[in-house]
Amino acid sequence: MGKSLLTKSFRVFFSIFTLPVVALTSQAALAEVCNIKLHNSSSFKIREVKMSHIDKDDWGENLVDRLEDKVVWQGQSVNMQFDRDRDKCLYDMKIINEHNHVEKLHGVNLCENPDFEISDGW
Repeated sequence: MGKSLLTKSFRVFFSIFTLPVVALTSQAALAEVCNIKLHNSSSFKIREVKMSHIDKDDWGENLVDRLEDKVVWQGQSVNMQFDRDRDKCLYDMKIINEHNHVEKLHGVNLCENPDFEISDGW
């Protein structure tokens, strides 16, 4: 009888312990780090770069906030990262400059080309 109770207790503990690990692992399997290279060839500073999958309305976090200077200077090239859905390549990109001017690039394919140049009149 004592062995049976010990076995049941172990099963309950094992289930409680492994369930969150399995849930976290399955969520992590759905996302992967995407590296983006951004070249600022414009005459203005870039304050915000946000990504959104084309099927979503959420822009996500400002990728520029992860940079040391919190800005992409004129003539500067930077590497940025964000978590993208593993099986999704098409994203919209929102860029906001120092004058709060917003530009959006729609349907960019991050699987084919994660390298972007921003210039005046884009």
